[in-house]
Amino acid sequence: MSQDGVNHVVKLYVWNLSHGGKSRSQDEYRIQITGVETFEPEQNGRTLLLGWSEDFNVFAGFDVQRRLGKMGASPSIQITAKTLQAAVESGASLQDKTKNEFAAALTPEKLGRYAQHLSTAHQGDLGPVLASEEDPASDPLASEISRIGSDAIGFNLAASKEPDLRSEILAGVADLLAALDLDGQQAPAQIGHNSPPGPVEDPDVAVAEVEAAATKIKVELEAEEPDVRQVAASGSFLAWMGKILRVVRAEVGQTIDKGKDIAREYAVKAVVGTVGTSAVLYKGEIVEGLRRVGATILQWLQQISVF
Repeated sequence: MSQDGVNHVVKLYVWNLSHGGKSRSQDEYRIQITGVETFEPEQNGRTLLLGWSEDFNVFAGFDVQRRLGKMGASPSIQITAKTLQAAVESGASLQDKTKNEFAAALTPEKLGRYAQHLSTAHQGDLGPVLASEEDPASDPLASEISRIGSDAIGFNLAASKEPDLRSEILAGVADLLAALDLDGQQAPAQIGHNSPPGPVEDPDVAVAEVEAAATKIKVELEAEEPDVRQVAASGSFLAWMGKILRVVRAEVGQTIDKGKDIAREYAVKAVVGTVGTSAVLYKGEIVEGLRRVGATILQWLQQISVF
C-alpha cells in the first residue's frame, strides 16, 4: 500500500462476515476462520485480519497479534451489529471486547487509514482514522514521520545511508529558507515542535512556525549528535503545511465559507495573500519543498530508527 511517499507491505486475511446463526444473539456477527491453521504476521509490515459484511457494507478489523499460535477446530471471531452500524454512520467504530482487546468496524474509505494506524486502533484509539482532512493525522507523510519519531526506541546514526540523507535534508531546508528570504541562522523565540503537530490555531504565527521548524532541522542536523525526535516533529509539521497548502491551491478563487476551520481558512488566505507576509507561502518552490523535505526526513528516519 502506497500513498504520498509512505509505503507499507500488507498481508491480508479476510473472510465474509455474517450473522452467528439462529442459536446466537441477533447482535452477533462473526467471521469463521477456514483454510488457515495459524496466522503468520508479515515481517516488517502490517497484517490485517478482516471480515467483510454485505449487510452493512463495512469491514470488521481484528487484532491478529492476539491470535497467534495454533487455533482450535472451526474458530470464529465476533463483533456486534451495533459496532458495524456505528461505522456506517461515522466511518469507523470500536468495540471493547474486554481484557484490553478492541475490534474495529470501518467503511472501505477508511481502510487505508486503518492500515497505517493499525496498532493505535487496536489499542482503542480511532482518532487518526477519523481525523479531519485538516488534521496532520490525516496526512500519511506527516503522521508516519511523527509515528516513527515517537515510537522508535533508539536511532543508529552510523547507518550507511545516514550521511547522504542528512545532506539531502539540509540542502532542501536551505532551499526553503532561501525561498522564504530568511538567513536561517536562528529560530524565532518561543516557537518550536517538541510534540506532534496539531492544526494551525493562529494564522499570524504560521510563517514563523514554518521558519522555526526549518531552522530547527538545520541546527539539529548540523550537530554531530542531532535530537532526532526534534527533527521528526519539525519535519512532520513541514510536511503537513505542504499538504494543506498544496490542496488549497486548487481552491483559489473560491469563497471561504464561514463554517470552515481555521487551518483551511488560513491556507486559503495565505494563497491569495491576505494574511500579511504569509503570502510568501504561496510560492510553488515552498509548497513542494515542504513535501520534499518531509519525504527525505521520512527516508532518513526509516534508515536510522531502531524498534
